[in-house]
Amino acid sequence: MAEYGFYDRLTKDFPSQIIVDVCEVCNYECIHCPQNHFKKSKYFSGAFLSEELNKKLVDEVNEYGNGLTQQIRFTANGEPFLHPGIIDILEYAVLYSGTLISVTTNGSLLDGQKIERLLEMNIGLIDFSLDALNDETYIKIRRQGDFNVVRDNILKMLDLKKRMSSSTKIVVSFVKQEQNISEADDFQKYWEEKGVDHVVMRKCHSAAGFFYKNNKEPSDIMPCVFPWERIVLSPDGGLEFCPASWEGKTTIHPNYFKTTIHDLWNSDKYTALRNEHLIGKFNRFAVCGDCPDRESSIWPENRTKDYRGYGDMISDFISENNGK
Repeated sequence: MAEYGFYDRLTKDFPSQIIVDVCEVCNYECIHCPQNHFKKSKYFSGAFLSEELNKKLVDEVNEYGNGLTQQIRFTANGEPFLHPGIIDILEYAVLYSGTLISVTTNGSLLDGQKIERLLEMNIGLIDFSLDALNDETYIKIRRQGDFNVVRDNILKMLDLKKRMSSSTKIVVSFVKQEQNISEADDFQKYWEEKGVDHVVMRKCHSAAGFFYKNNKEPSDIMPCVFPWERIVLSPDGGLEFCPASWEGKTTIHPNYFKTTIHDLWNSDKYTALRNEHLIGKFNRFAVCGDCPDRESSIWPENRTKDYRGYGDMISDFISENNGK
């Protein structure tokens, strides 16, 4: 029987993953991302994470998440390196969080100076969203982007990492979809040969029902691991329980300044959320009932070498470092 709940890296005391959306703006229009629709909606504000919010989060992780939180992942409903203070935000987290810091980026804005700063601060992991092996495929998926610029930035970073003997992990990711599926194996082989630390192969998802709704009975889909694993800080200061959802549909507290993650993680709201997932009936959290992405939820017990979640990858990196 499948096991759902707190076990392994999933802890009841504090989230094992903290996701930080640092901004709402982007320089790309990727076909599998809701950003292009989101920026035209009434929910879009163009928000940027403040240094005060970042400091509060990092300090709380240091106090309550020490040994429990495996990473703070800086990402965005857009591109993190459009945030004018992103380097300072990341550096504060590296210095004071007590946990691994990762950043997810399309890689287009990483000039030589930023690459060097990231490696100098020993950021834990940089995840490049790439999704293609050549320029022709790239422009179909990652519209407004330049494949050659991004590829060269990754190669520069790999070279500089080697010369600096940096411990930073460099990851490239590939979202499988109709336009690129034929080159998935070659993509993985190419980047493994170039020396990246891991190639993440992802299934294209619905963005929590944004692109298409669940066509099964909610009780027929397993619980999602997210309510037991992670919490999201949005750039406007709200706390959300799902990193895949947009337009504030998974906000569990509107103002982080007026609460703590430590208190919220075992609050009545989170308990109700988890219970609805366990029984497969969604009243308060209808967005989860409409979401088909729970089908691909990866719990610690159903992970394999070739089928693991982002959190599993981080756990493996931590185990590797502790074994050295």
